[in-house]
Amino acid sequence: MSKEKKHEQTAQQPPEQHKYTETAEQTEQAAATPLTELEKALTEENEKLIAEAAALQQENDKLHKTVKRLQSSADKSDTYLNQLVAMKNDFESYKRRMRFNAEQAKTEGVQSVIAMLIGVCDNFELAKQHLDGDNLKAFEMIYAQFLQILHQFGVEEMDVLGKPFDALRMNALSKLDRGEQNKDLVVEVYKKGYVMGDKVLRYAEVVVGA
Repeated sequence: MSKEKKHEQTAQQPPEQHKYTETAEQTEQAAATPLTELEKALTEENEKLIAEAAALQQENDKLHKTVKRLQSSADKSDTYLNQLVAMKNDFESYKRRMRFNAEQAKTEGVQSVIAMLIGVCDNFELAKQHLDGDNLKAFEMIYAQFLQILHQFGVEEMDVLGKPFDALRMNALSKLDRGEQNKDLVVEVYKKGYVMGDKVLRYAEVVVGA
């Protein structure tokens, strides 16, 4: 081969190399374009996630405030409920006290009236000593009816004659020697004693054996 032909072949090689270089640049540009779009898509998705996270945070803050408000309302409700229960208990106690006071006042009123009627019993006892025959029978019937009314109210005469002296139910007017067998026993009753349940309406006035 001649030197001229070799020179021509060598001169023609650079254009081919330049063509190859341009093709690589185009390939790199083509490859770079999808990467840019992917980054953009990822950026947009990231921004959406950030926005959603911010929205969720705001919603969480709202829920937290709502929970605090509800808790505050619940605490107030518990306070009001406790106050209501306390008021109810106080009212129930008040009603019990009023009922007890009313019953006590009624009982004391009845006892006060009966205590005055007991004095009438003494008069009946004295009057019996001066009556006889039909008058005594009629009088005893009236006296029995009177005692029956007292019994309906729970009033009972004390049965103390011949019983041991009881300072809680009797008043000793004196002591008499009636034998050793009657020592500290009631040997005489001057005035009958009366009770209404556990309440002594009048103490029995008695003489005790010495």
